[in-house]
Amino acid sequence: MKKKLLYILLLPVYLLIMQSCEKRDFINGTPSPYIAIEDLRQIHKGDDVQMTAEKLSEAHMTTGVVISDYESGNTPEGIIVVQQAKPGKLHGIALKVGSIASNYQQGDSILIHVQDKQLKREGFLLIDGITASDIEVVSKTSALYGRNVTGSAIYQRPNEYESTLVKVVGGEIFPRPQAGQTFSGVKRMVNGADTLNIRTLSSAPFADMVVPRNINVRGILLGDTDTEGAMAIWPLYATDIEDISDPEIPGDLGDMPLVFTGYCADPEGGDGNYEYIQLRANADIDFSAIPFSVVTTNNAGGNQPNAGAPPGAGWATGGMRTLKFNLTEGSVKKGEFFYVGGHQKRINGANSTQITELNWIRAIPYATSGGDGLGDANANILANSGHPSGMALFVGTNINEASVPIDLVMFGGTGTVTTIDSINNLGYRVANNDHYSPFHRETGDAQPFFSMGTNQYRVPHFLPANIGIFVQLGGVFNMTTRKWETPRSYNGYVLTKQSSASELEEGEFTTQQIE
Repeated sequence: MKKKLLYILLLPVYLLIMQSCEKRDFINGTPSPYIAIEDLRQIHKGDDVQMTAEKLSEAHMTTGVVISDYESGNTPEGIIVVQQAKPGKLHGIALKVGSIASNYQQGDSILIHVQDKQLKREGFLLIDGITASDIEVVSKTSALYGRNVTGSAIYQRPNEYESTLVKVVGGEIFPRPQAGQTFSGVKRMVNGADTLNIRTLSSAPFADMVVPRNINVRGILLGDTDTEGAMAIWPLYATDIEDISDPEIPGDLGDMPLVFTGYCADPEGGDGNYEYIQLRANADIDFSAIPFSVVTTNNAGGNQPNAGAPPGAGWATGGMRTLKFNLTEGSVKKGEFFYVGGHQKRINGANSTQITELNWIRAIPYATSGGDGLGDANANILANSGHPSGMALFVGTNINEASVPIDLVMFGGTGTVTTIDSINNLGYRVANNDHYSPFHRETGDAQPFFSMGTNQYRVPHFLPANIGIFVQLGGVFNMTTRKWETPRSYNGYVLTKQSSASELEEGEFTTQQIE
């Protein structure tokens, strides 16, 4: 019978069993008979390994909860997959058991005899030669633990995520699926700058389900058996696949229906979950009918992976480079300001004025949870110094390397090494607005990226740092022609802990609208 996977903490009894899986029992002064899956996986260095008592540190067993489901029809032949939770950790391993795979059900908590078995990689790491006499079912749980994870995190730490339950949010099927195309076989999904395979056997009940353009998908993560170095997700049920394709956007939406009008990149104290961005509407927008997204980029600092290199997929790079806010709920009226940013909703960092009364369309705890399907957890999504940083606005929530924003603001240093790769034609694509254009406005030459051609405009970093400056992007916008009568300039408005919400929307340096 199909069972819906619940992504919640394991039952206390299971946690108790898992926590007993240590290499040694120091209280008794004797080696423990159990080895943790995390330690077991580290034994494999590339070649097949015979797991002797010596290699297992005198252990001979491991434990885990079965997460595969033979009845689902979508698990590699003759394989069961188990995962093991320890405080703050989750690791898994595949067991090659052959015809007895159907004997074990999802949720079985089992003891596995592993001494003298072979540890090998057949696309994914597995223990070979497991027989029925090597497995003992000790309990049953209906609560399985899984994690939301990005493609970036998977490829950075594949050993941590392989053979566990994962959910990837915000995937785009590539190439674009043809009408009526089904899941049977292998489908490629792009998440940020990374590609994952989705594997569906013809025996899966959802094999004939039509493939949408954009999806959230959960399932068991395994190394791909056909493509070396690639990772694959094996969904278990039709409910593991969510169609998140954007609705058709009305043709009469018009140019620049929303524009950036300010931002706070460096609130006083720690930035995590306190940075925010202000926008203004040039039309009435119901975000549940017409979704948008805001993507930030932070290219500064040695903490950024590949900080000295351009983004691999532009605004869709993800990881620690770009992070996305989906605007899919709420509404805004023509002329109204609204906000996206950290969930703390304070004007100038910790212990400052709450600004919850403002129109917040999207606020997330990005420092711990990451972005909406793009971007890993990051305590600083807008740079305070160094290489350029910025924000881009898109119609729809699904973006890729070729997506072109409808508004863009860049700020920071003058370096280009982190923003553009002219040789491979990669970088942050620009909007056609008051300061940027995909084509040179005099010669007509293509210049699709920031830092290319005339696309050099950037707001400077404001000093001193860490005092709380709201950067006002004042200009004059004609809501009838949808053009900037006066391009946006910038002004650093110094905030205090006691500043009021109204200060963000008043004054001569706010963006003005005319008919």
